[in-house]
Amino acid sequence: NFPDYFVTDLLSTVAFGVIAILLVVVGYKVFDKLTPQLDFNDLINKGNVAMAIVVGSFILGLCHVVARVVSSVLGG
Repeated sequence: NFPDYFVTDLLSTVAFGVIAILLVVVGYKVFDKLTPQLDFNDLINKGNVAMAIVVGSFILGLCHVVARVVSSVLGG
């Protein structure tokens, strides 16, 4: 037997998860637009490990910020 709040919590988790993913994608797009002299996809496809580390670090940092915001909205 599931508690009464299970479905509500599940739906809110899915909703905030989708919002978090959208915020990360938007953040990456903004980061890409703010640095027009760098073509991230081209540099990564050419094997530039340093650029892959920079982009990966940016995405991880952005995910951390989004997670903190979602956590504070949910009261955690």
